[in-house]
Amino acid sequence: MSVRVLVVDDHAAMRRSLTQVLESERDVRVVGEASSGAAAIRLADRLEPDVVVMDVAMPALNGIDATKQILRQHPGTIVIGLSIHDCAVYAAGMLQAGARAYVLKDGGGEELMRAMRITRRGSTYLSSGIEGLAQPGRS
Repeated sequence: MSVRVLVVDDHAAMRRSLTQVLESERDVRVVGEASSGAAAIRLADRLEPDVVVMDVAMPALNGIDATKQILRQHPGTIVIGLSIHDCAVYAAGMLQAGARAYVLKDGGGEELMRAMRITRRGSTYLSSGIEGLAQPGRS
């Protein structure tokens, strides 16, 4: 059975790239794309994805606040935060919102897929490049 994924990023080129990476995997199906936090909430309600790959820094409703709202309605959904920002503030914000992973965009598709596999097994994942965040039990 395929893992159903919602891709959220305010840049169309990044959404296309993420969708291409994700759909190159046999067991992954991208069921929707959103360009904003508000659109992500609407699509999560309608599509009920297994995983949401969520850009952190978006205008208006950011990824942290969108994650909180999605998980309030769909607590079983796995959210993977995705960002260019390697600082602890963003990573901690996403994890406190309920995200199970924080992946740097420059980590590439292989790291995103690793994070997805690890979080689907119930663990958390942080990119190794995150500065200033204690990472006990990091996977």
